[in-house]
Amino acid sequence: MSTSDLRVGEVVARSGVTVRTLHHYDEIGLVRARRSPAGHRRYGPAEVERLHHVTALRALGLGLDVIRDVLDAPDIDPVALVAHQRAAFAAEAARLDALAGRLGDLERLLRLRAETGVPVDPATFLALTQTMNDVEKHYTPEQLDQLAERRHQLGDDQVRAVEAEWPRLFEALGRELDAGTDPADPKVQALVDRWDELVAMFTGGDAGLHESLGNAWNDNHDQISEMNGLSPDRMQALFAYAQRAREAR
Repeated sequence: MSTSDLRVGEVVARSGVTVRTLHHYDEIGLVRARRSPAGHRRYGPAEVERLHHVTALRALGLGLDVIRDVLDAPDIDPVALVAHQRAAFAAEAARLDALAGRLGDLERLLRLRAETGVPVDPATFLALTQTMNDVEKHYTPEQLDQLAERRHQLGDDQVRAVEAEWPRLFEALGRELDAGTDPADPKVQALVDRWDELVAMFTGGDAGLHESLGNAWNDNHDQISEMNGLSPDRMQALFAYAQRAREAR
């Protein structure tokens, strides 16, 4: 053993890794410790340098197997390695951004229901989450990217305002339906015009998104109705009434 060899505690203090991590690296052969006559781990300059390399590569997000290849294989292409890692992080960032968008949609929906007095118990929460997952399956990955971009373009304040307007719109249209108002009446026409404007804000006027939205409604109308705080029969009646108003234009 050399007098320059460091004990585990000294290596931990210099490198910032934990004792547990250091032991793990030793056990898997990534940074092997020497052994003192008493069996204690000791680290010489070469092992300490290798540990610093491991720590630096870990900071780039590389896995331990890849790090082993980088340190042990002489033919590793560092440019390709960094490019691959960068692409992987970009894909993960996109995934997390989409997840954040979904969580934002769910949060706004739950807040809206709570503000309107509709209970949000655990069963309701799970049902709403499942409905959102089921609805999302009707969109292609490209369309989901489009929707995320639409949310970004509109901004959180506008998205919240639109989501808060839907219940009021359904309520107003329901009053006209219950009163037997002719679908051609200007009041009904104005409400349905606003309905279509809100849909256009969601789809950006894209025909493919509009079709996917219709498919999502056809396959999940009961769940979507409940998600909006209405019974399926009531929602069906509102949709039919709105369609009669469009046909009366």
